Amino acid sequence: MNEAPLLTIVTVTYNAAAYISETLESVKKQTFTNYEHLVIDGASGDATCAVIRAFSNSKIHLLSEPDNGIYDAMNKGIKLAKGQWLYFLNAGDTFASSHILTDIFNGRENNHDLIYGKVITKNEPSGVNYTTGQPLTLASFFYTIPINHQGVFFHRSTFTAIGNYNLSYKILADLEWLIRYFKQEKNNAVYVDTIIAEYETVGFSYNNRARSLSETLKYSRSHFPLYTTILNYLLHPLMVLKIKLIALLKGTALFKTYRKWRFG
Repeated sequence: MNEAPLLTIVTVTYNAAAYISETLESVKKQTFTNYEHLVIDGASGDATCAVIRAFSNSKIHLLSEPDNGIYDAMNKGIKLAKGQWLYFLNAGDTFASSHILTDIFNGRENNHDLIYGKVITKNEPSGVNYTTGQPLTLASFFYTIPINHQGVFFHRSTFTAIGNYNLSYKILADLEWLIRYFKQEKNNAVYVDTIIAEYETVGFSYNNRARSLSETLKYSRSHFPLYTTILNYLLHPLMVLKIKLIALLKGTALFKTYRKWRFG
């Protein structure tokens, strides 16, 4: 059996005292033990850091200082990471099971540089949580957001080859990075058909969907064929209308019925 690689788990926090404990506990419960847990805090003004310091896990390393947003903090995590592999599990997110890391890494041949799978929402406002994640190519990103970063394990060599997160993207830098990765003529990714994590819907990108649409147009211009970019621009008003309609109906019985039909 192959020796398990060192995994760096990076958790980004900012004023997350209310829900950081469940993330820390989820990591601590893992049967896989060859990891370090870096918590990169953006100089929280609440009790976040006190909660982290009081938590009993010697594998946690806390850095708290002002940053330029979530992706600046994630880039700091990349720089500080000692692991062969990196994974981002932010405040409020939790692993799907206590053995998921063991399932992913123990005995795995180290011949891939990206391992990705599925994630499921938690605390969805409609009450209907849903799963995302599928085998990917560059075309998977043309008109949709097909994956969340909580479903991805990154070999550290990918950041050397592709670069870190582009801070000109405030909401979808993680997605733009994956587009750069899958834009390569050859990549060495592997899909695992399993749920890796549950991600908290209080997350930044989830609650900034309207703003994220402008970033989808931006990375479309940079990375996609012209016909795809044109179609994305044509569809943009409809997508804005959809987001406004969802916001208007959120919390109603009609919206819950729609969610059950769409994701049930």
